[in-house]
Amino acid sequence: MNWKLWYRKVRLVAWLSLLIMLLSVGWLVWPSNQPTPSSIVNHIRVLTNPIVHTMEKEHTELLLSDAPLRQKLNDWSKETTISLKVVLPDGTMVYDSDHSSLPSLQHIYPRFELDYTLRISDSEPPDYHLAFPLLDAESSALIGYAQFTVPAHVMAAALPASSPVILVPWTLLTLAFLTLLYLFFSIGRRVQRDLVQPIAELKPYAEAILKGDYEQRAEWTSDNEVGELYAVFDLMREEIRNLHMLQAAHNQSHKELISNLSHDLKTPLTTIKAYVDAIREGICPDLPSVMAYLEVVHANTSKMAVLVDDLLLHALRDLEQIAVHPLEQYSSSALEPIFRTMAHYIRTMGVNCEEPSTIPNVLVFIDAVRIEQVIANLVTNALKHTEPGDTITLAVEEQTEWSCLRIIVSDTGSGISPQDMPFIFERYYQGSVPDRTKLAQRHGVGLGLSICKYIMEAHGGTIEFHSKQQQGTTFYLTLPLS
Repeated sequence: MNWKLWYRKVRLVAWLSLLIMLLSVGWLVWPSNQPTPSSIVNHIRVLTNPIVHTMEKEHTELLLSDAPLRQKLNDWSKETTISLKVVLPDGTMVYDSDHSSLPSLQHIYPRFELDYTLRISDSEPPDYHLAFPLLDAESSALIGYAQFTVPAHVMAAALPASSPVILVPWTLLTLAFLTLLYLFFSIGRRVQRDLVQPIAELKPYAEAILKGDYEQRAEWTSDNEVGELYAVFDLMREEIRNLHMLQAAHNQSHKELISNLSHDLKTPLTTIKAYVDAIREGICPDLPSVMAYLEVVHANTSKMAVLVDDLLLHALRDLEQIAVHPLEQYSSSALEPIFRTMAHYIRTMGVNCEEPSTIPNVLVFIDAVRIEQVIANLVTNALKHTEPGDTITLAVEEQTEWSCLRIIVSDTGSGISPQDMPFIFERYYQGSVPDRTKLAQRHGVGLGLSICKYIMEAHGGTIEFHSKQQQGTTFYLTLPLS
């Protein structure tokens, strides 16, 4: 389960449980849940009303010790277990159910000793004491007072039975309390099972990464935040592993590049030294021989300059310091000198060249120096894969639907081998060349295709190619229109 959703639900249930507990407690302690004094007085009046009416009708018999009224009062008191005292207005007590046969009439002070308002005794269970006036049934004149003492069990039986509704707050209170207890233990169990334990199990994987072991995969099957954490952690491990492998490959490529350049520099240096030593020792008999030797020295020096320039450009590419400053200018004036120079160079190498008949004159953002380096590198690579008599075509076309200018460099040479195609834009990658002896006779700027891609991307453009073996290769450069 999603932790955020689960926590939201738990919090909602906890707040509802607390609210129910507060409402239940309020319901239980609210005064309306207990009988009020007025309701108790009314119930006592109902209980005693029959005997009061009887005494008001037959009150003249109260003074007679053997009157039938006294027997009625005794029977009623025994039946109801309610104590009764009858007092005349002057304070003379003429009847007491606790002493049904009074040896002599007692006198009390009705004003102080009678309970005209409800009085509840301190005994447990309590008794209820209340006095009612007695009025003559015919004249309604005050004839005395009746003091009643109602036991608690009689009062409880007289009061309405407790409503079943009173069980509701107790039930709700109990359920809310049990719910809170369940939430308390379930939260602890879930935190231990779904948070503490997974995080503890993640520690060995992190330690393995610190030790350089990137092969241990961290897996967690739960579809929640912890599962997402494990997935992201494993993606991080995979990314660190790839970066480590890329760094190792990069370092290896650097070593191979330095080794290859060292080997390639050693040969022309050895040749230059040999020819210079021959000139110094006077082996050349005349000036034409010296000039021929110097021509060889010059050619090897040019090769070394190309190799050093290639090394410098690769170093600048690593440091991302190859400056590319595109300026808004017309394509015709920017590209025409480049194509004219490239066409002349191609023809001097014994290869046919087809120049663009027209160059679309549109506004583009272009760094002419860097674009010339890219085209020169593509031409140099094309010369490596062509023979005298082959054709290299230079073309430019405007693609209005894509709002870009496309430069095309194609040849009819041997093409790029399928095994080289996925890697030609990678740094330090050197594809197979059919004729290495011919390559040694050709000069170029030595700019790798990875640098070409970097320069085109800096212009906001792209570089793509299409090639078939023994049918040639075509490179497409796109520059967005201004």
